[in-house]
Amino acid sequence: MNTCNARAVTWTMASALSLVLLSCSGDGSDAGVSGTGGTPGQTAAAVLPGLGFVASSFGFYYPDDPAAGVEGFDLDGRASRSEAPGAGECAHDDWTGPSQEPGIDYGFLAIIENEAQREDGKYVFGGFREGQLVDGVIRGAVKNGSMTILVQVDGLDDPRNDDDVRVQIYSSEDSPALGTDNSVLLGATLSIHPDSRFHSGEVRGSVVDGVLTAGPMDLRFPIDIMIVRDELLIHDSWLRVDLLDDGFEGMVSGYWDVANIRDIIGVPTTDNGNAANFTIEQFDAAMADLADGDYDEGTGLCASFSTTFRVSGVQAFIVSDSPPGGMGGNGGSGGGGMIPTPLDQCVNDGDQAALEALATEELTGPAIVGMIAGDCPLSACTAELGGVLSDGSEAARSALGDCIASCISEQTGLSGACTGCYGSIAACSTAFCIAPCLPPNSGSQECANCALENCIDVNACTGL
Repeated sequence: MNTCNARAVTWTMASALSLVLLSCSGDGSDAGVSGTGGTPGQTAAAVLPGLGFVASSFGFYYPDDPAAGVEGFDLDGRASRSEAPGAGECAHDDWTGPSQEPGIDYGFLAIIENEAQREDGKYVFGGFREGQLVDGVIRGAVKNGSMTILVQVDGLDDPRNDDDVRVQIYSSEDSPALGTDNSVLLGATLSIHPDSRFHSGEVRGSVVDGVLTAGPMDLRFPIDIMIVRDELLIHDSWLRVDLLDDGFEGMVSGYWDVANIRDIIGVPTTDNGNAANFTIEQFDAAMADLADGDYDEGTGLCASFSTTFRVSGVQAFIVSDSPPGGMGGNGGSGGGGMIPTPLDQCVNDGDQAALEALATEELTGPAIVGMIAGDCPLSACTAELGGVLSDGSEAARSALGDCIASCISEQTGLSGACTGCYGSIAACSTAFCIAPCLPPNSGSQECANCALENCIDVNACTGL
C-alpha cells in the first residue's frame, strides 16, 4: 500500500473508530438474541479506492499581470491571433504563458477585465472581478454545500512521478466540515452525488515532479447559490495541480458554454432587479463579441468561453453506495445474535494506573487511548487496515484488531486484554459501520445499533 493510500485509509479507520466510540453507550446488559433466517442487508457505503480530496477553494483565476504571462492550458492546440483567425475559430488573441509558451486559452479573462463602464462609472462586468460579488459567491459555494466538489485519484504509486493514474471528479450533496476559522477540515467523509450526471468520466493522468495533470473531462456541478439554482458545465476540461502532503492546489481549465452562463445569470439580470449589475442585453453583446470557443459556422459566432479556475483541496474520504443488496443480514437460523463481549478488561489496578497517567486537564485517559488508536494504522498497521477494507473477512478483522491493540499497548502500558477492546471495535466498525455512522448520523441510534449488533460492546469490554 503506497503512502498516500495508507494515509487515506487511516482516516477511514480513525473516523469509524471515533464515531462508534462516541455512539456506543450501551451498558452491556442486553442478552444476545437467537438469530433468525437473516434479512437482506441494507445498501452499504464503500470508500472509493485511491486518494480522495474535497475542494477547499474554487474561483476564477486572476493573474497578477496577464501581460507577463498567464498560467493555463492550450485547450485547442493552436496559438490564435485576432488579426488572422484560423479556419473554424473566432477572432481572438490567446495569452502567453509564464515561460513564454504560446496559445494559452483564457477567453473569459476578457470579460473579467472588460473596461466597459456604466453611467455611474462602475465596470459593467465588475462583479466578476476579484473580491467582488461573483467571486465571493463562488468561493463560498464550495464551503457551504452549495457546490461541493470531490476529486478522486486512483492508481497513484508515487506522488512525485507516476505515468499512469486515474482521475474522476464528482459533485456532492454533502457540505465539507469547517473549522472555527471557516477553513475546510482535513479527513471529512463525503458521498458522491447520487445522480451520475454530476460525475465526470474517469480519465487518465500523470504526475511529473509532484504535478498531476489529467483530462480532458466534462465537469457538471449543481449549484444552489442565493437566488441561482442551476448547473455549472465546463466541458473538455483539464486539471493540473501540485500534490501536497495533505491536499492539492492548482487549476482546472475548460470551455464554459455561453448558453450555460446565460441560464445561470438570467435570474439575477432579468428577474431580480439587475442584481448582477449588468443587463441581459449587455451580457449578450459581450458574449457575441468575446466568446472564443466552439465556433458555429452558421452564425459565425463562438458558443463558449475558455475559462480557468483556481482550485485547492484537502484530503477526504469519498464514499459511494455499493450495488443493491449491501451486506447480508445478521445471524441465521439458530444463530448466536450479538457478538459475545469480554467484560471489565480495563478496570484492574494496573490498567487504571496507566489510564490515570495518560490523562491531562483537557482529556481523559480513555479519550487519549482512542486518539492513539486512530493514529496506529498509519504508524504500524497499514497492511492490516488495507486487508479489512479489501475483504472485511474475520481473519482480516482479527489481524487489524491485534495490530492496533499491540500498538496501543506499546504506547500506553495498558494490558493486551484492555487494548484488545479498542482494537476489536476499531477493526469491526471499519468493516461494518462506516455507512450508518456517516455524518449526519454519527450520533444516531442506527450508528450505535450497528456496532452493538455486529461488534463487541466496547464500554462493557473496557468496563469504563
